[in-house]
Amino acid sequence: MPCDRITFDDVFASPELAASLRSPAVELLDGELVRHPLPSAAVVSAVVRLAASFDEQAFGLRVGVRAAVAAPPRDLLRPEVSLTRPGVPSFVRPAPPATGLALAVLVVDHLERAQRRLQRYAQAGVVETWVVALADASGAAYREPHGGRYRRRELLLPGEPFAPHEVTWLRVVPFAREAAAA
Repeated sequence: MPCDRITFDDVFASPELAASLRSPAVELLDGELVRHPLPSAAVVSAVVRLAASFDEQAFGLRVGVRAAVAAPPRDLLRPEVSLTRPGVPSFVRPAPPATGLALAVLVVDHLERAQRRLQRYAQAGVVETWVVALADASGAAYREPHGGRYRRRELLLPGEPFAPHEVTWLRVVPFAREAAAA
């Protein structure tokens, strides 16, 4: 028997659902509430470092940490770090649209923790998503969403600066060389 999937209409109609989605630890993926466990200290450190790097250089772009991004009818995404294009309203109910993202960064301990999220980000049309897997000492930039998948993948190498495709002047080191040695 198929289970009912939560939609944005359901969220607007239910104060309880709306309240649960205010938590930065909760995403709505394909109509299912997904509660993420508390991040490890390594993930928190990497998110703070990345957000600070983007914030220093991202003139005209809005940097978010676990900011909600709407992808109706059944996704409310929360990348660990996001860059939103200028002109995208920040107070849209329940969140700015996924198509307004210039970049979403998923920072995880292990790569497999990002697979479902990555698929939903592609489905929502997020132009570019980086996955930084700290314990695996690996990372990749995924670009050109099509049919729930990304067409292009480029490796993010430890210690090397990288730029989002749409903002090539913004170069950051996704994860430190020391992370690969650990």
